[in-house]
Amino acid sequence: MKIKTIFLFVCSICMVTSCSQTTSDKDAKKNKSEFAENELASEESFDVFLENFNQKPTFQRQRVLFPLEATLLAPSEHGMKTVKEEIEYQDWLLLDFTYDSTYTTRQMDSYQQNILLYDDSARIEQRGIDNGIFANFLFTKKEGKWFLESFTDVSY
Repeated sequence: MKIKTIFLFVCSICMVTSCSQTTSDKDAKKNKSEFAENELASEESFDVFLENFNQKPTFQRQRVLFPLEATLLAPSEHGMKTVKEEIEYQDWLLLDFTYDSTYTTRQMDSYQQNILLYDDSARIEQRGIDNGIFANFLFTKKEGKWFLESFTDVSY
């Protein structure tokens, strides 16, 4: 009877210590995997960013570096000239870069859109087809997140 009690006591101690080690091992593995996920999540892909930028107005306003530098075409007494402006948060009009291949064949305002992606920057180019559309939008990556930094729209 005494041997059974001692054996039961030893088994219960072994179980308690092994369970606590397993729990701490599980916590360590969980923390390590969460760290890896956070590390991966900190590097935002441009495609995911652009989808959110197009669909969520609040997200778009958060991801524009205000005051935004813009180069625009403006009329002058000698024709058209380019002017640089700074666009403030309250003056911002939402953009949508959703693109469909049918945009190149439509009757009015047909254009092509190209996305040039680099390590820490990206440029969206919009080029009209026989209609004067010409725009570039420059995005930069800061601390793993994409932001609209500036744009040029010299469409006439």
